[in-house]
Amino acid sequence: MQSAKVLVAFLAGIAFGGGAIPALVAQTAKHPAYVVAEVHINDPAGFTNYVKQVPATLAAYHGKTLVRGLPDPREGAAPAGQIVILAFDSLQDANHWYGSPEYSKLIPLRQAAASTRLYIVDGVAQ
Repeated sequence: MQSAKVLVAFLAGIAFGGGAIPALVAQTAKHPAYVVAEVHINDPAGFTNYVKQVPATLAAYHGKTLVRGLPDPREGAAPAGQIVILAFDSLQDANHWYGSPEYSKLIPLRQAAASTRLYIVDGVAQ
């Protein structure tokens, strides 16, 4: 009788544990993050200087450029200027990149060459 109770408890534990695994996996799923910028360039030469230096700041923070170009709007008012989207492995990586010494020294170059609206957004788990 005692071993039957132990067996039932053991099987219940396996069933419960098996059911919890998907929830644990969902909690550890990676969330990418994106830096989204609307950029209205008023000094093309200065902005080109800035753009040439940005890629070297991304790799250490697992970042890459996904989009840089003029939008083709479908609804609502068109953004003023180009759209830039950078992708990072996590929100933490995106925030660390933006606050990094490497990128911080480039921010004044961008601000002098363009008017920018910039956002960091959390992505959907992959």
